[in-house]
Amino acid sequence: MNKSEYLALLHSHLSDLPPEERNELMEDYQAHFAFALQNGRSEADVIQELGHPAELAKEALGNRLPQEPIYWFGPGSPSSNHVPDPGPVPPVTPVTPHRGSFTTAMVYTGLFFVDIIIGPLLLTLWSLWFALAAMAVGGLVSPFALGLEYLWYGELYQAKAFAVLALVGIGILLAIVSKRTFKDIKNLTMSFWAWHTRTVRGEQQYE
Repeated sequence: MNKSEYLALLHSHLSDLPPEERNELMEDYQAHFAFALQNGRSEADVIQELGHPAELAKEALGNRLPQEPIYWFGPGSPSSNHVPDPGPVPPVTPVTPHRGSFTTAMVYTGLFFVDIIIGPLLLTLWSLWFALAAMAVGGLVSPFALGLEYLWYGELYQAKAFAVLALVGIGILLAIVSKRTFKDIKNLTMSFWAWHTRTVRGEQQYE
């Protein structure tokens, strides 16, 4: 079973949840897979760690598992071939995890110190990506700058032409690196934000 099959099976087992809650849980597990894969772990390791999708769904549903109606047959029943109407199903009230005031204070305090470290680190990574992207753009537009200089002064130096060719090559390489770096930093930021949100809401994590 790979990641896609695992998430599809989990989505099927969570079909009794409201769509918004089911989608939110699926986003959390997708972020969990993404974060683990970025840290060198395989899909099989993550699947083994999380356990069977049916067990995860059972824990997520909790006491909201659908109850099968019990039909009685025999003496005292209106008819052995009649299946009684179970009646209207009462609306399901989402179960919200409850934390005490002390636990809540400790959670927010811990998140504060984590954010002090992780926040500047993520900001630094985004700054590095912006610098790479800016240098890539500078290298790619250098021929236009050389063309404007030629139109303005009417002279073209061979040394500058070779330098512009080198800058274009460097710009292409930096553009490739910045594209890959953007994807990695984005996934890392989304994974951290998903974990941060789960912790604030007090949801159970399967890690």
